[in-house]
Amino acid sequence: MLMRLFSKLLPSLLMLTLLMGCGPGYLDLDKKVEATEENKQVFEVLKAYHAAIEEKDIESIKALVSPRYHENAGTTDNPADDYGFDKLAQRMTMLRDNVKKVQLRLKLREIDIKGDVATVEYEFVGRVLVTEGGVDSYKSWDDFNQMRMAREEGKWKIVGGL
Repeated sequence: MLMRLFSKLLPSLLMLTLLMGCGPGYLDLDKKVEATEENKQVFEVLKAYHAAIEEKDIESIKALVSPRYHENAGTTDNPADDYGFDKLAQRMTMLRDNVKKVQLRLKLREIDIKGDVATVEYEFVGRVLVTEGGVDSYKSWDDFNQMRMAREEGKWKIVGGL
């Protein structure tokens, strides 16, 4: 009797287990960012940026950034400090030449995709070994950031927020 009941319930239990495991999962520990295909693609760009920063790999960073990149340097009322892709490359070269080591930890907070535009919010904790005036020193910081991306020719590219 028990075996017959078990044999009738087993297929239903297996199906329920499979259905529960078929969801998209999550890209973050807080389970706020679903692991949809688009979210995964955007997250891969963020992870590639993270790796390139730690390696101080300017060419890899440039490959992730759109030629349409624009940054207002945090001041919306002063266009004098705005810069685009060309100045970004100059800034990265200066950074590379003065930074000896980079450690960066990112925590994904949110990905919002609307058509061909994505906004990625993340928290970061960083520590760098820099040389200033011939003296090495460690600097650390933590903050929240919002990176903006656009889909260009089928690939996500960073258009702001570095």
